[in-house]
Amino acid sequence: MTKQINSGLQLKRLAIAMAFTFPFMAQAASTYDFNTCVETTLSQNPEMFVSAARIQQAESALSEASSSRLPQITASFTASNSNDALNVFGMKLQQRQASFRDFGFADQARGIDYVSDDLNNPDARTDFNTRIEMLIPVYNGGKITSYENQAKAMINAAQSGDVAVQQFLTFNVYQAYEGVHTARAFVEVAKQAVLAADSYVKTTSNLVEQGILVRSELLSAQVNQSNALMAVEKAKNQEIIALESLRMLMALDNTDAFEIGERMDIKLPAESAEELITMAMANNPQLEAHRGQVASSFAAVEASRAGLYPSFNLMARTDWHDEELGLESNSYTVAGVVSWKITDFGMTSSGVDKANAAAKVKESELRSKENKLRLDVITAWHKLEIANKQVAVNMQAEEQADEAQRLVLKRYKNGVATITEMLAGQALLDKARAEVVSAKYDRNVQAASLRLNTGTMTLAQM
Repeated sequence: MTKQINSGLQLKRLAIAMAFTFPFMAQAASTYDFNTCVETTLSQNPEMFVSAARIQQAESALSEASSSRLPQITASFTASNSNDALNVFGMKLQQRQASFRDFGFADQARGIDYVSDDLNNPDARTDFNTRIEMLIPVYNGGKITSYENQAKAMINAAQSGDVAVQQFLTFNVYQAYEGVHTARAFVEVAKQAVLAADSYVKTTSNLVEQGILVRSELLSAQVNQSNALMAVEKAKNQEIIALESLRMLMALDNTDAFEIGERMDIKLPAESAEELITMAMANNPQLEAHRGQVASSFAAVEASRAGLYPSFNLMARTDWHDEELGLESNSYTVAGVVSWKITDFGMTSSGVDKANAAAKVKESELRSKENKLRLDVITAWHKLEIANKQVAVNMQAEEQADEAQRLVLKRYKNGVATITEMLAGQALLDKARAEVVSAKYDRNVQAASLRLNTGTMTLAQM
């Protein structure tokens, strides 16, 4: 009976191993170290394309604002037909075809009160007007300059946002990369538990055959063995999920088999919380992006205020008028236009107040983000200190649990300890090993979080 159970467990173990290894046997897996994972993510992750589009949008806004300083040249063509007396007479003048007859001079013998039919009831006339017009902005109350300043601030914000996206993706890659190694460490812990469980089954089986222990203790050992195998399976599932998270960040195809390189430890860019806070206030790209948004908002206030000042523009125009398609009867017009809105009953002033209030909101949000970032750095710093201490404590606990279990196993082999004591000791040892793995993960993630907050989560600075 015991041999059949052991044989079944071995077959189950073989099936689990094949289930995890077979999908990767079809093709050789590419190995990505941490740097390669980051570089692949930054070149393929969709968030980077979104960030690039924001920069392009801001640069286009600056180009649009700067182009407003240049003359605007428009060409138009109008064809019209009318029998309106004023329009017809105007068309004749524009076409250089007006004559005294249009005023009724041919019938002047009828008296000064004669109403000329040619002038008042003309036949319909057609006019083809070709026009080229150039408008030259000279002064507009500083509106164009304000638009340029607004666009420049948004470019700075977009560029800082792009850096923030890069660093955030780098942080996520590190978290996922560390997650894979952590999952594999848990797999190793679970495998150690399986080896111990196998040993317990073998030892218990021998003791049962010698009549030292009852068969129920063998059944308990076999149940523990099955649970240990299931723990391995769960740990391997977590490893697969961690790898898939990393694959998603790197935007790899589901068919691409890949492996990761060695584990990477994070070193802090400074040795004290005060230094880290100073770095965060000066270098955090998200903070810089929001500062750019604040500057852009205040530039928008100036653009709104430009409506309170006069504007001056020049206009030059050339027209051609003809009864048919052509470029006959040309004329030109040159004009300078000064305009100043005397009053719009507070509409412009209200717009300025509205823009100013929006800028003040952005400024207040910036202060809040600075305070939050300061708190995040302090929190991560203290969590890192605790994590470092926790790693040391957990490693010591693992050594103690290992020694305690060795003694319990020795007593168990001599028939002094029970299977319950032995399994309880093994559970404590497994828990201690798992807590060491978990504490190391927390330590590394907190260190990476501090690098992210201080704006130093880049391959060049790590």
